[in-house]
Amino acid sequence: MELINFLIDHYYLSAPLIIVVILLLVSNAKKGGKKISPQTLVGLSNQDKALIVDIRDSESFNTGHITASKNIPLTDLSRRSNELNEIDKSIILVCETGGASPNAGEVLAKEGVNNIFILKGGINEWKISNLPLV
Repeated sequence: MELINFLIDHYYLSAPLIIVVILLLVSNAKKGGKKISPQTLVGLSNQDKALIVDIRDSESFNTGHITASKNIPLTDLSRRSNELNEIDKSIILVCETGGASPNAGEVLAKEGVNNIFILKGGINEWKISNLPLV
């Protein structure tokens, strides 16, 4: 309750803070590409409209990955982006928790790759949805 009273009493400080927080949240929500659910990814994959790019390191990829996904570690993404430029499919970026994929999407966008999507929640969300890994 004291916090609310403080914010009201100091509206000239709290209003810009609230605006900055909202802008930051909106910016991060759109960063790197549109977020999609595991179910949407399954639909795109079944229609052969998606290339799934797993940006985790090779060791994590080998312990379990989505069927037909391609491993391009985040550290190699800029160097290997040419592998994705000529593809006429949506690029779905997958990481462990969904936190690294937006940055990877930004890297790919700067390299000229279009139609980028991000698996919301990453491999963890995939596992929670009881979807298979190979």
